[in-house]
Amino acid sequence: MIWLQSVLALLGLLHAAAAYFYFSKHNRALPWTIAWLSLSVVCTSFLPQWPYPSLGLFAGAVVAWTLWWGAIHPSIAHDWIVENERQATGEVVDDAVTIHDLRNFHWLGRGEFTPRWETRRYALAKLSAVDLFVCTWGDPRIAHLIVSLVFDDQAPLAFSIETRRETTERWSMLAGFMRSYELIVIAADERDVVRLRTNVRREQVARYRLRTTPQMRRKLLLAYVAEMNALAQRPRFYHTVVSNCTTEVIRLLRAAGRRLPLDWRILVSGSVPDYLHELGLLEDQRPMPMVRASADISARALAAEGDPAFSRLIRTVGSKTDEQNTL
Repeated sequence: MIWLQSVLALLGLLHAAAAYFYFSKHNRALPWTIAWLSLSVVCTSFLPQWPYPSLGLFAGAVVAWTLWWGAIHPSIAHDWIVENERQATGEVVDDAVTIHDLRNFHWLGRGEFTPRWETRRYALAKLSAVDLFVCTWGDPRIAHLIVSLVFDDQAPLAFSIETRRETTERWSMLAGFMRSYELIVIAADERDVVRLRTNVRREQVARYRLRTTPQMRRKLLLAYVAEMNALAQRPRFYHTVVSNCTTEVIRLLRAAGRRLPLDWRILVSGSVPDYLHELGLLEDQRPMPMVRASADISARALAAEGDPAFSRLIRTVGSKTDEQNTL
């Protein structure tokens, strides 16, 4: 009987943890956790005297939870927060890519913005560089990655892979382990998605130029377009570890032809620049402390507040090539 009580207690703890993780996005984690722990204590305590009622009650709760859990599927038909309302899509015609529902919000503060959704057309032949923005706050080991494609004749096209939240949800890293959020690929102007991080949220943001070829840049853009179109039709869940802003970027870089071996630093997103530098995938091959020091754009972004040339001003102009590749 002791072993059966131990099994019930363990299952109860696991379900309590699952409930806490999932419902933390609604601030309802504590009641659900207490409910599972209470059920476990009651069923475990009364198991020796009333084994069948105790097992039946606990098994019924587990079955009900499992059926409810299995019924959760990703959807595109939710009441999304405004900045996640539209999943961008793209179409490729000849040598041009048209991005629909590109986000170009003017952020006035946290949660304050003027919404703007745009359609922009980009010539693949003008795609000249790829930049990786690494955004950190608090713990430098935790970062958000933004990939920005630089064109010769117009503003860069930035991609940010994020959780797509409903109006009733708040962000919780723990909830991200469960089927709590859908995934969204935001296509945006840097004055939106980068400036939001640097000037509004006051995060530390660094920019790293990736070493790429014209073929890789083209494949990367097309991979992002394919991913956006796929999510618009067949939504997927976000996962804090296996399907997030870092792992999805690595997957798309691999789809573009880059060989990126498995490494623990992929899971510790703040270490991704070190990982790419070690592989020779950063254009700047100086020692990493020097690269990291010159990559910080936070001060330049604050100085460029409100300037239409934001994308040019946040970039370090270290060569004539860099100057030609930025606007």
